[in-house]
Amino acid sequence: MDDVLREHLSTFETFFSAIGFKSRLGKVWGLLALSGKALSAADVANELDMSAGSVSECLSELREWGAVTSEFSSEHRCQMHSAVSDTMSIVTTVLRRREQLAVQNFKDNARSALQYVSERYGSEDGRARTLQSIVTTSEIAEATIQFFVAASSAVPKNDESRLARVVKRMAAIGMKVPGEINKFRNGRKKTGQLNGKENAKETPASVREQEDAHV
Repeated sequence: MDDVLREHLSTFETFFSAIGFKSRLGKVWGLLALSGKALSAADVANELDMSAGSVSECLSELREWGAVTSEFSSEHRCQMHSAVSDTMSIVTTVLRRREQLAVQNFKDNARSALQYVSERYGSEDGRARTLQSIVTTSEIAEATIQFFVAASSAVPKNDESRLARVVKRMAAIGMKVPGEINKFRNGRKKTGQLNGKENAKETPASVREQEDAHV
């Protein structure tokens, strides 16, 4: 790898760290992505001045996330490692195995807490409204992740304009997220309508007409 490309390795480290991965994973993946050829673990260790154990751990974790492929080379008599060029498949793997699971667990716990608060303190309790908002937001996040994964999985990996195809596929499938948002909005409207009926008994007609004029 030439010196100009080597300067970009820090960007990979920073990005991986920003999205919750170890920075050294970004450095190893960046080296494989920018080297232009498959490298052995010893090559990686020498290039990055890392220990053999640390490199082995990084390569193993990157393989688990679908970011690296390893193949035995009879010529080099060892495993040779390459960065997966289809980064969209890496993103979908991370979304499915990390973000989606985290959102689901958060939603399930919020729903459990919501049930307890509603039964013990009543559905009008401020904590119940907060927990319901968490559940709804989590459902929207889940729908967004599932939608992106489904759209990207439907596009061939060898397509040069895969990103454009994914966008088209997303449009063809139709967004599910607005449906979740609409359900949330409709729920709020119904609540507002019920509150409005209760307040109507106490609000003079002239006052209601003035309020309607401002809507």
